[in-house]
Amino acid sequence: MAAGALRSEAGRQERKIAPRGSRRRWRLCLGVATTVALAWTPIAQAQEHTTAEPGVGSDHIIRSNRRVILRQSPVIIRQPPIIMVPYPRPSPEAERVRVEFDARGSDWGAVYLNNQLVYRPHNFDRQETLYLPPGGYRLEVTGVVRSDRWASGYLDLGRDSSRVVVIRFSKAEGVTVSGSPYVWIPD
Repeated sequence: MAAGALRSEAGRQERKIAPRGSRRRWRLCLGVATTVALAWTPIAQAQEHTTAEPGVGSDHIIRSNRRVILRQSPVIIRQPPIIMVPYPRPSPEAERVRVEFDARGSDWGAVYLNNQLVYRPHNFDRQETLYLPPGGYRLEVTGVVRSDRWASGYLDLGRDSSRVVVIRFSKAEGVTVSGSPYVWIPD
């Protein structure tokens, strides 16, 4: 509305001034006036709307000529910075169960957990300690040859509050487990 009024006024003024001044200057002034009018159009439209939309916060309220202008700033949500850890964190030992293997007698043997060799006692290394996460494990205690099975069964670690399990084994005595009564389930 304001831009159209300025153009019509500029047209009337051009007819009056055109014989005396150059048309080139007048067209420049007309272009500047149109640009200013178009720049002020959103502000004029904002003055016509006097109520703010619900849910939209306003920063400034400017009152002039019985009209309210609401100027709103954009909402910037800042997120905390992401911290990259260069190496994976090891789980604390408090969550793991300490399992001690103690080979009795003088026989050589082998200990398998979930079909993987974890310990092989010889002459001078008769004790081994492992830290395992809680859960169920298949345990086999054999001689040097895997077909010579001394004992087999399941270990149920971490079911109660005991965090230390001692497994003693030999060819003559089999397997004895201390720590919790329900840790060792033989076949």
